[in-house]
Amino acid sequence: MAVFVVGLLIFLLIVSRLAKNEEMMMRDRCSLNAQIYADELEKDFNRSSIATDMMAYMIMDEGGMPRNFAKAAAGMMQRSPYIDSIQLAPDGIIADVYPESARIIGKENLFALPDRVQSVTYSRDNKATIIQGPFQLSEGHEGLAVRQPIFFENPDGTERFWGFSIVVLKAPDIFESMANDLKATHNEYRLSKTEPGDDEYHVVLASREYLDRPEAQTFFYGGCYWKLEVMPERGWQPSFPLVLSFLLGLGIVLLLTGMTMLLLKLQERRSHLHRMANTDSLTGLYNRQGFDEAVSKWLRKHPEEKATAVIIDIDNFKLVNDLNSHRAGDEALKNLARTMQQHFSDVAFVGRNGGDEFCALFRGMSAAEAGPLLDGFATRRHLFRYDGKVHSYTISMGYAEYPTQARSRSSLFQCADAALYAVKLRGKQGLSQYQPHVGEAGRSQLAFGLQDIAMHLPGAILIYKADEQEEILFANLELIHLFDCDTLEEFLAYTNGTFRGIVHPDDYDRVETSIDEQIAASGSTGTDAVVYRIITKKGRLRRVLDKGRLVDTDFYGRIFYVVLLDESSWD
Repeated sequence: MAVFVVGLLIFLLIVSRLAKNEEMMMRDRCSLNAQIYADELEKDFNRSSIATDMMAYMIMDEGGMPRNFAKAAAGMMQRSPYIDSIQLAPDGIIADVYPESARIIGKENLFALPDRVQSVTYSRDNKATIIQGPFQLSEGHEGLAVRQPIFFENPDGTERFWGFSIVVLKAPDIFESMANDLKATHNEYRLSKTEPGDDEYHVVLASREYLDRPEAQTFFYGGCYWKLEVMPERGWQPSFPLVLSFLLGLGIVLLLTGMTMLLLKLQERRSHLHRMANTDSLTGLYNRQGFDEAVSKWLRKHPEEKATAVIIDIDNFKLVNDLNSHRAGDEALKNLARTMQQHFSDVAFVGRNGGDEFCALFRGMSAAEAGPLLDGFATRRHLFRYDGKVHSYTISMGYAEYPTQARSRSSLFQCADAALYAVKLRGKQGLSQYQPHVGEAGRSQLAFGLQDIAMHLPGAILIYKADEQEEILFANLELIHLFDCDTLEEFLAYTNGTFRGIVHPDDYDRVETSIDEQIAASGSTGTDAVVYRIITKKGRLRRVLDKGRLVDTDFYGRIFYVVLLDESSWD
C-alpha cells in the first residue's frame, strides 16, 4: 500500500509536470509557426512587390512614363502568381494599367478617392512604400495595393514628386499557402494589420472569430504593422490523459518508468525547438537572439577574462543583389557563414545579426592575439559560385576588446560597430580596432556618398566602359556644364551616351590611337593624357586635357576614369 500511494503521488506529480511541459511545447511550436509563416508572408510581399522597384527604375531611367510598360509589366506578372495588376500613377492619377481588363474606370485620381487619400498622402509625404487593403476589386475578389512613391532630383538638389508605381496583389491568394499549412497542422490563426500612419489592428484573415491566448508574431512591411496569431486547433488543454486506473497495482512502477522516459523525450523536443528559435535559418549560425544569449552567458561566467568582439559585413552587398539576384546574395551570405565557421568556430561564437552583418566573440583572446587572425580573414579574397559563375566580394571588420574597452555585451559590440564604421570611412575592405575617438562625428561622414561627392567636385569627371561601345557610366555636374548642358539626360542625349560623342569627330581617331599607345607604354598604371577638341551643345569649340586611367572592375569589366581640364579657358 505504501509503495502504491508513494508511486501514485509521484505519478500525479509527473502528470502535472507533463501537462505543463506539453503546453510549453505547444506554445513553442505555435510561436515558431507564427514566426516561420510571418517570415514567409513577408518574403511573398517582397517577391511580389519588387515589381514596384523595377517600374521605379524604368521611370527614373527613362525620365518619365516607360515606353515598353505593357511588355515589362507582363514579364513581371509571370514571375509572381499573386499579382493582379501593375499600374502607373503620375501625380497620383492612374494612367497605365496592365492588364487593361483590370482598369475599373478611366484616369482615377488617388488623391481624390476618400478611401485612399490618407494612405497615398502618407506614402508621398514620408517617401515610404505602403500597402493598403484588402479592398474589393471589380472582378469580385479582394486585393492589396502596394504603392511606391517616385521622386526625381532637380538640378538645384531638391526633389520632385513624380507619382506612384503600384502593384495590386490578389487576396486572399497571397495568404492561401499560409492558411492551408496552418489548418493542415491543426492550428487556428488570425492575421491582422494596421493602416499606414495608424496603430489600430484590423483583421484581414482568420480561421475563427475568437482565439484563446494565441502566440503572436509581428513584423513591419509597407508602412503597416502585421500580426499573425496562432493557437492549437484543440486549445491549450493537454492531450495526455490524466485519468488513470488505480487497479494497475504493481504495474505502477513500470508505468512511472515509462512516464519518466516520455518526460525526457518531451524535454528533448522542447530543447530542439529552442535551438531552432536561436538559429539563423539561412546560414545555420546563431541568430541575433541566440548569439546574444551565448555571449551574455559566457561573459557572466568569465567576467575578467579577455575576449574580442567582432562585427563583419559584406561590402556593397546591395550591388551583389542588384546586379545578380537576391539568390546570389543568399549564396554570398552562406559562403561567408561557412568560411567563418571553418576559421573561427573552435575559438569563437559566430552569428548573423541580420541582413549582411555578422558577429563573433573570440573567447579568451585579447585584441592583440585576435588581430593577425582577423587581418588575414579581412584581406583575403572571398569567392562564391552562383548560376555556374564564380563571384567575388570583400568584407569590412571592426573589433574591440573586453574588458579593456567595454565591460558589457551591448557596449562591447557598440565599440566594434564604431570600429566597423571607421573601416567604411576609409573606403571599405579592411579591418580596424576600436579607438575612443571614433564616434558619431566620424559616422556623419558616411552620409556623404561617393557619388554625391563626385557629382559636386570642382572638376569634370567622366567614367566610361573600355569596350567598342564606350558607354558613359557617370558624368558629374562640372562635365555636364562644360558641354553647355543643364542635366545629365540632356548631356547623354547630346553625346549619344558614348565617349565618341564627346571628342571632336576630326580628333577621335588620333585620340583613340594616343590613348592605346600610352596605356600600353604605362604598363600596370594604365594612365594616359591627351589633348583634343570638343564641341558644346551651343556650338562653342573648346580644347580639353584628358587625363585617364584604365581600371579592371568586378562588376563592369574594364572602365576608364577620366578628368577633363578646360585648356581653352587658359588662353
